[in-house]
Amino acid sequence: MRMTTKLAVVLAAVIVAGALGLVLAEALLPPVAGTGMQGQTGFYLRTKSVLTTINMALAIVLIAGYLKLYSEVRSRFTLGLLLASFSLFIYAATSNPLVHAFSGFCLSGLGPFTMIPDIFAAVALGILVYLSDM
Repeated sequence: MRMTTKLAVVLAAVIVAGALGLVLAEALLPPVAGTGMQGQTGFYLRTKSVLTTINMALAIVLIAGYLKLYSEVRSRFTLGLLLASFSLFIYAATSNPLVHAFSGFCLSGLGPFTMIPDIFAAVALGILVYLSDM
């Protein structure tokens, strides 16, 4: 895949996932002005929802690319990258406040510190997408 096409696919995935995460967060999470359990404000929940949804999209892009690569190469290293990408997808999916809200669990957290792991996961996924020559 050419670099411009790859960049367009990744940017489209990030923009669509961010917009979808924000729309779902607005519809399903507590109001921005109010606070949830243990002082968790709606702003932090929405930001975490957008970040984790973007992380899920980046992980899906990686999984698709590594599946294609694995079908061609069949190397153990590619299989390891595929499994690592899948585990990052599962992490993003299970840490998303939208999944918690769908499951009926209370939304609580540590304020702005609830987003820090997701920021680092986004950086790691971004680096993997950048380094992947798919």
